[in-house]
Amino acid sequence: MRKYFLTFVFLFLACHVSGADVPPDNSCLTCHSDMWDDMKTSVHSQHAIYCNQCHGGDPSQKDKDLAKTPATGYVGVPDKKQIAQICGGCHADVEKMNFYGIPTDQLQRYKTSRHGKELFNAGNNKVAVCNDCHTEHDVVPIADPNSPVYPSNVPKTCNRCHGNEKIMTPFGIPTDIFNKYKGSVHGKALFEKHDTGVATCISCHGSHGAVPPGVKEVAAACGKCHINEKKNFLESPHAKIEDAAKFNQCISCHSNHDIQPPGLDMYVQACGRCHAPQTPEFLEGRKIWQVIKDAQDDLKATQGIVKQAGIEGIFVEEDTLVLEEIKTKVFEMGPTQHTLSFAKVNDLYAQAEGKFKQVRKNIETKRDNLKQRKLFLLPMWLFIFVMAVALIKKHKQLDALREEGKKKE
Repeated sequence: MRKYFLTFVFLFLACHVSGADVPPDNSCLTCHSDMWDDMKTSVHSQHAIYCNQCHGGDPSQKDKDLAKTPATGYVGVPDKKQIAQICGGCHADVEKMNFYGIPTDQLQRYKTSRHGKELFNAGNNKVAVCNDCHTEHDVVPIADPNSPVYPSNVPKTCNRCHGNEKIMTPFGIPTDIFNKYKGSVHGKALFEKHDTGVATCISCHGSHGAVPPGVKEVAAACGKCHINEKKNFLESPHAKIEDAAKFNQCISCHSNHDIQPPGLDMYVQACGRCHAPQTPEFLEGRKIWQVIKDAQDDLKATQGIVKQAGIEGIFVEEDTLVLEEIKTKVFEMGPTQHTLSFAKVNDLYAQAEGKFKQVRKNIETKRDNLKQRKLFLLPMWLFIFVMAVALIKKHKQLDALREEGKKKE
């Protein structure tokens, strides 16, 4: 009786997990039917990668014990190190991955990361491994907005561990990084403006080979996006300082996770942290601050002049084009200031200043010409007015003569 009952249960479960999407001869789903709901939409099952490719075993065996014999390579629930090796078994295989255009160095990169070194060298099983970021059974392509590693989801995924005090405290890592990032210029662009091209955790730290950039690597990390700033920074006196205690490249002025939009007030705040007032370095910074401020003020004032001229009916298309050239010069002052060379920044201002004067002179000339045209038209309008009055008077006289003629008749 028990034998028939077990057969009935087996058939019942098999029917409930059967279907067009269920892989054939997969006895794993007899017991683990709930897993199929996650697996059937995953990128792996869509390419016929099923349970035994990761867990071992023989899913064609109907008997549970036979399906899990040592000879089948059954793993069951793999530990952290096994997960990295199992995933790497396929993802490091050039022949398998070549068709999909997927890099095959992720496992080697992972072993160079802080996570990988803790796992493989120190035996720490609390670090992140493949499934902590990509999940297990319901893995989706990274370009899918539902993926935990889609750009807008990366900070939240990292924060699952890095926001956990219990996990981070033994390593002395702060757990407020996500909140800082969320309020930063990068975080606001990502979460409020939905700009998926903005920097996230992996942009600076890397993904599979994640490491915190050291003092020598900070400019390289930031420079991946801020190319001109990096180029100019490398010409500055700061670039030669390799002691993080004295100066940690971009971070020393801009911070790291809570970066705010750059402004001129940064010269007062940042320079003053290292350089005492009235020192040559501090005064050089003040000179750069002043010339950039003058350029921005001149640009704003000149834009106002051109706008007002347009309202007055003056043709300003040519001046608007010159303004765009000026804006380019003023914009270039931003990256150039990273050289900390007043001469280079001032040279750009000198070029912009000549254009400022040109635009203002053109507008004044056009305004004077407009006044002259108005003055020239005044006699003409006066003549027209006099002629109109004379014609009206003459018209009235003719009307009066016609009336007298009618009365005489």
